[in-house]
Amino acid sequence: MLRAAGRELLDGAVESISELEENLADIERSNRWLGGYSALENAVDALRPQTILDVGCGSGDAAKFLARKARASRKDLRITCLDVNADVLAIAQKRHGDPNVRFVRGDGVSLPFEDASFDVAMCNLTLHHCDPAEAVALLRELRRVARLSPVVTDLRRSRVGWAGAVLLVSIFTRNRMTRHDAPLSVLRAYTPDEALDLARQAGWKNPRVRRTRFFRMVLSDG
Repeated sequence: MLRAAGRELLDGAVESISELEENLADIERSNRWLGGYSALENAVDALRPQTILDVGCGSGDAAKFLARKARASRKDLRITCLDVNADVLAIAQKRHGDPNVRFVRGDGVSLPFEDASFDVAMCNLTLHHCDPAEAVALLRELRRVARLSPVVTDLRRSRVGWAGAVLLVSIFTRNRMTRHDAPLSVLRAYTPDEALDLARQAGWKNPRVRRTRFFRMVLSDG
C-alpha cells in the first residue's frame, strides 16, 4: 500500500478557531482511547527523563498527560512544548497552566535549541505530516537535541487502519477537519520499516521500532 500524497487541513490556514479546537479535542480522544498515551508512557518511562521536548505538540495533551503522571509519582519532570502553528500553540497555552510545562513557537526541522538540550525529544502524531525529506530533517533534529533518545509515536499505514479511521470518524465526530484528516493521516503514515529507514538516514545510531495497539508504533534510538 503506497503512501498517499495530499495535505491535511490541520497543516493549512485556519478557517475557524472553534473548528480547530474541536479537531484538537478529537485528537486528544484518539490518544486517550486508541493507544497514544499508553505507547508514549511506556517509551518515556523506560528512559526516566527529567526534561522533555514535545515537537508538534498540538493541544499539549501528551505533555499534560506525562506531567500529570510525573506529579502522581512525585517525579521531577519539565516539558517544553513546541509547535509551528501559532493558532494551535495559542489553544495549547490557553488550556494548560502547569508551571512545569512551557510553550515555544518553532519549526521541528530547525529546532531553536542547543545539542543535547533535553533528556528526551519526542513527537506524537507528527511524523506522518512530513514528506520523506522533511521527516529525515525532523528526525535528525530530534536526535540532535536529545541526550538520551528521541521518541516518536505515530500511526502505522495499513488498509485495516484506514478502514477503522473512516468508520470511527463517521460515528464519533461531526468535525470537518477530523473527518478529512483522520483517514488521510493513516494513508500518509509510514510503515515500521520505512520509519526505521528514515531514522537511519537521519543519523540515528541504533533505531528501533515497536508496534503497538490500534495500528500505532514507537520509534526510539539505542
